[in-house]
Amino acid sequence: MERQQLIDSIVELEWDMFTNAPSAGGRAACQDDKPTFTVMRKAQAEIWQEKTLLSYKNDLEQAADSGVNLMTLKYAHMMKVTFPEEYEQLKDALPPVSQRATELADEIVRIHSKWSIKAAERYPRLISLGRPLTSDGNRYAAMDNYLHSELLTYSEQTLALCLNDTRKAEAEGINLSMEILKNTAASYGYHSIEALEQRLKSG
Repeated sequence: MERQQLIDSIVELEWDMFTNAPSAGGRAACQDDKPTFTVMRKAQAEIWQEKTLLSYKNDLEQAADSGVNLMTLKYAHMMKVTFPEEYEQLKDALPPVSQRATELADEIVRIHSKWSIKAAERYPRLISLGRPLTSDGNRYAAMDNYLHSELLTYSEQTLALCLNDTRKAEAEGINLSMEILKNTAASYGYHSIEALEQRLKSG
């Protein structure tokens, strides 16, 4: 399977879970916005190496075969920060997360959060359109909580591969948060992040 086909198949599996995830407040508008979902999820998938993508695709397929919606689990994990009282009531029903998986997720988020802060310093207008970067002890669906909660739905194998990719990028001086922004800008027809940032500044 070619890399782009692999990414497309991952996004299709994710979309099926996302659009069918139950919501306590009723169906959200974003659950019917496949074009935006596709742009955002492809932008993220493209930062990972092929071996990592294959492992994650296997996670998605195994979950689907077992009737488990990983998107539902992600949002449930997010509630530990956003709705802690409700989380306490449902946490025992969630699949257990090993200590190793938690440690791997913690380290990935630590590095990505550092990258996100640097990206925000350079492209404040673009970053301001998304989630807050950090929860800061408040009940926000912030980027660090969002990423950490998603990672907790991955297998240990996929998490280890994600961390390897993250550390490799860090060692090479590559900011993967910037790479996600670059991929997003390209999907909307901009030749660079700078061009998109300038467009946002000019209104």
